[in-house]
Amino acid sequence: MLSLLFAATFAAVEPTAATVTVQADRPGLAIPADFVGLSTEKKLMTRDCFSGRNTQLINLCRTLGPGVWRIGANNVDSTFYQADANPALESMQDNRYVTEPRTIGPKAVEAFFDFARATGWKVVYGVNLGAKDPAMAAAEAAYALQVGSQELLAIEIGNEPNLYPKGPKREGIRPGNWGYPQYKAEFAATADAIVARSPKAPLTGPAVTKSTKWMPLFLGDFKDRIVLATSHVYPLSAPETDPKAERFTSIEKLLGEKHPEDWSVKLADAQAAGVPFRIAECNSASGGGKRGVSNAFASALWSIDFLFDVARLGGKGVNLHGSFTANNYSPIVFDKKTGAYGPAPLYYGLLFFSQAAQGRLVPTETKSAANFTAQGVLGADGKLRVTLLNKDLTQGVVAKLDLGKSYTKADVWPLAAPSASATADVTFGGTAVTPEGKWSPAPLRKALRIEAGAGVIEVPAASAILLIAY
Repeated sequence: MLSLLFAATFAAVEPTAATVTVQADRPGLAIPADFVGLSTEKKLMTRDCFSGRNTQLINLCRTLGPGVWRIGANNVDSTFYQADANPALESMQDNRYVTEPRTIGPKAVEAFFDFARATGWKVVYGVNLGAKDPAMAAAEAAYALQVGSQELLAIEIGNEPNLYPKGPKREGIRPGNWGYPQYKAEFAATADAIVARSPKAPLTGPAVTKSTKWMPLFLGDFKDRIVLATSHVYPLSAPETDPKAERFTSIEKLLGEKHPEDWSVKLADAQAAGVPFRIAECNSASGGGKRGVSNAFASALWSIDFLFDVARLGGKGVNLHGSFTANNYSPIVFDKKTGAYGPAPLYYGLLFFSQAAQGRLVPTETKSAANFTAQGVLGADGKLRVTLLNKDLTQGVVAKLDLGKSYTKADVWPLAAPSASATADVTFGGTAVTPEGKWSPAPLRKALRIEAGAGVIEVPAASAILLIAY
């Protein structure tokens, strides 16, 4: 019997029972090693954050293991490349979301790929489609390939083109009657220009948002010209003010419901076309996130669940968006008072997943009256990594585990915070990420015992545990 006296308080609610059965002898889909990713606005290339000397930011990426950095987002279509321009970098002390046009030159591209090289991450690099200047996009793509060919996973052309047309609530950058046929012509012109200069350039698109039927159309036209299909998703909307609305942002909504999204439809479209699929931009709530939710510990628990949802359906990865702004949805934040980069609670969700998702998914059955789920992953090292995720805000869980007879020992790595609404004091594996961006876990071991692969463990409300059995 595996027993663990878990240091936690279950409030006034008695823990509820759960059963978790893991079939480790039936390994299935392999989770890509670089599944975890980050996404930032293109205009951050005009600031002084990306450098091979930014050790804090580099260490925070390395701590997550292999990954993919996507740079683009809304700012990509108002960021202009000039081969003879090298404007002075703006300070991160002034970091904010900007809509005004910005210009970058070769030095900014070099600095970004120096940074990427130091992290060991691959890059999805966005180029401007909104300007309708294929030659400019081709020149930038060519230089990105010249200085970052080893890091470049794909060149993403434009950002959320299905939102280009003007609408009743949208200013837009194209006429209201602009649709997929016009987009197709513009994408093709830019892709042609890029490939004419760089025949081996890896292209990706369409980088669309929810509520569009463009994905199968795009794949039908361009599946032989792209290496990756991308789309974006935000389950909730920070600007929504009606608590009864489906996308109203609250901790209860984020953790209590599975939100109806069409990312899985887009993933299936890509799979049917034989093209890998990645959610290149994602977070808890659109509009920069909502304070008290997107920057709270609840976001870490949500991210673990969401990343596993995408992995189970065969997605190649997810890039969590944010541009280092404190108190919103950014996984990594820049503190203007100290000039330091550090992990937000959401970062710990990515860190948890990076440790839990090393290998092949195995069938896992969970039964509980609480909002509790489990995932199993069998590693090449023979270890079974079991994620026990309790998104219930009031009920702790006493989980009875059946891991299989071959396991006799286990390490337990709790992911915990003072509450689901906590914006600080998060730990994983008993420790926090250091100010230098490094992490050294201290898993619980001495009190653990497994007999015939079975045991019992307590998982407090609003927490998670990574169990590594061997």
